[in-house]
Amino acid sequence: MTKFRGWLSVQVAKHPKRVVLVLIILFNVLFITLSAALISALSLRGTEKMNFFHAAYYTVTMILDAGCIEAVIKDIGATGVALTVTCLAVIIIGMITFTGAVIGYFTNILNDFIENANAGNTRLYLSDHTVILNWNSRAPEIVNDLLYSDNKETVVALVKSGRDEIKKEIEERLHLTIEKENAIVSKKADKMGFFARRRYLKNNKLGNNVSFIVIEGNIFSQKQLRDIRIDLAKAVIILSNDPSDSAAEDGSHSDEGNPQAVKALMQAADIVSSGNAAHNQNIIIEIIDQWTYDIVQRIISGKELGEKCNIVMFHVEKFLGQLLAQLSITPQMTTVYDDLFSNKGAAFYTEPVQTDDEVGYIRDYLSTHENAIPLTIINHIGESCFCFSADNQKDISKRQKLNSSGLSVKLNDTQSECKRIIMIGHNSKVEEIMSCYEAYISSQTRDDQISPLKVTVIDDADSIERLDNYRRYSFVEDVVELDIYNIDKTFGAIERLLLNTSEEINILILSDDTELNENTDSSALMYLVYTQDFIKKMLRENPGYDKRRIKTIVEITDPGHYDIVKGYDTVEAVISNRFTGNIITQIGEKESIHEFYEDLLSYTSDRAYGQSKKPQLKKVSSFFREIPPKCTSHDLVRAVFEASVSSAEASEKLYPTLVLGYVKATGETIIFSGDLSEIDVKLEAEDKIIIYTDMVCHTD
Repeated sequence: MTKFRGWLSVQVAKHPKRVVLVLIILFNVLFITLSAALISALSLRGTEKMNFFHAAYYTVTMILDAGCIEAVIKDIGATGVALTVTCLAVIIIGMITFTGAVIGYFTNILNDFIENANAGNTRLYLSDHTVILNWNSRAPEIVNDLLYSDNKETVVALVKSGRDEIKKEIEERLHLTIEKENAIVSKKADKMGFFARRRYLKNNKLGNNVSFIVIEGNIFSQKQLRDIRIDLAKAVIILSNDPSDSAAEDGSHSDEGNPQAVKALMQAADIVSSGNAAHNQNIIIEIIDQWTYDIVQRIISGKELGEKCNIVMFHVEKFLGQLLAQLSITPQMTTVYDDLFSNKGAAFYTEPVQTDDEVGYIRDYLSTHENAIPLTIINHIGESCFCFSADNQKDISKRQKLNSSGLSVKLNDTQSECKRIIMIGHNSKVEEIMSCYEAYISSQTRDDQISPLKVTVIDDADSIERLDNYRRYSFVEDVVELDIYNIDKTFGAIERLLLNTSEEINILILSDDTELNENTDSSALMYLVYTQDFIKKMLRENPGYDKRRIKTIVEITDPGHYDIVKGYDTVEAVISNRFTGNIITQIGEKESIHEFYEDLLSYTSDRAYGQSKKPQLKKVSSFFREIPPKCTSHDLVRAVFEASVSSAEASEKLYPTLVLGYVKATGETIIFSGDLSEIDVKLEAEDKIIIYTDMVCHTD
């Protein structure tokens, strides 16, 4: 008995549902057996003729339906009291122990099944999906960008907590994006005829092609990682915590490493590199500090994964710092990057090639293809790849024989003017931004000694002191302490620059990403209000001032603040999380594009590593010696490329230049995509052309 009780206690602890089911079955079998025997024994001879099996059958039917008692008691007057009481007791007890217990048990099983399904605790049978481990403010943008994919997408997020809030956040984000995009499509179709409008709406309306599953659990659990089938996922994205998650109530911030992300990487890499896993999977891990960078480097070098998976480090602070620096130098590139960095419209793609002759490849390609624009050669894991701008991967291989239009253009060797930037506030990426400014200055080839960049910093005293008053940056011409209670005096530096300099001035407002979540973007929005109010006051006092000289770039981390920022007419909004989320999505789908983005967002003039090539904006009247006539976008791309290469033969200052699109003087941005021979281009003097070329040579 002691052993049995011990065994039973173990079974109850390990399998309580199984024990309850067995007890329900045993009790009801015993109860029906005893009841059948008793009813059979109490039956009146001559009135009821039933053996044990008849009695057992009638016992079960009475339990299931009390009306079946008539099969046993046909005449209540002739039936004994004992049999009547026994039948009634069987019905009452059976309804509780049999019907009630069985229904309750299976109801509980169904409830557990529903709860487990809702919680994501069931095994998924998926492949070619995207897995997100952990959650931060960039994650919604990763999911949102997949809306523009040509395929049905499935995203599985494994998070520590907050499942319901995340589901609601994503549902709202996707709904708003679909609603916004379809409103734009409907507006474009308003002037079309009935049938043309219906066809246009059918072909261009955005639908929800993303299935999103959130599972709340342990991101380090081998079982849960296998249950969400990361071994068959096309991409596994390991997200870091937001800086605000480690911010204390007093605003202090910890710069310690991210061991959780490292542990998640080790678990994921172990599963993805197993023998039955899919090939060529991408694992993208966000890096926010040097310690995590160093240890992930060791993991990559120490684990030979071969073709099983590719581990890519996405250095968040570095990428965002470089992006903010670039957009503060050329604010209008915001709309260009917003298009090219996402799956919406044209995007960047790569294709393996067997050549090192970049110029020859581009010339041959443009003579036989018109659905993509070749950009540059990159080296990916020892292999050569060519990068393209195209609508999708399939467009790159669409080939046909094309005749030259005969269009010829002549280019000017443009020189850059001094850029003036006013940086207001701070964030965790300030040092990356300043390093990028330094690299930008060193990348410019100038004959004179005038610096191509001058920066004024306006920030609170603690932040200024933390960076030693910006003394190590020679391009910082002024540092002003921000005094919220005497804002007019603080912004005196802005007024002096606006009124006493002839250059365009770009105002970069940074969002303090170490603020607690409830204060997200609060400082940036406050600085924006003060700045815009000050600019309006200055414009009223100086009615002849050209407000187009002023561009305001605002970093915001919460996309919900986008419309607030865009309400100001001099603002080019920057949504850091949208850009980084889009880039992470792109890398997850095509890992080889990572090297291209690294070059795109950095400045270098070291010819050993190749030139720093980037999309740039050029004023049409200064870029061309004569404005080209109306032509197709494909003709313009070929003509500008040939002009840049021909000029290079006589001067080393010009390098291959590809046209990606143009920006109208009204602000409308046109990115070339699809069939380039069907896109008509009519450039005006005040338009700006978007080119991809060497940063050393073409800067405006």
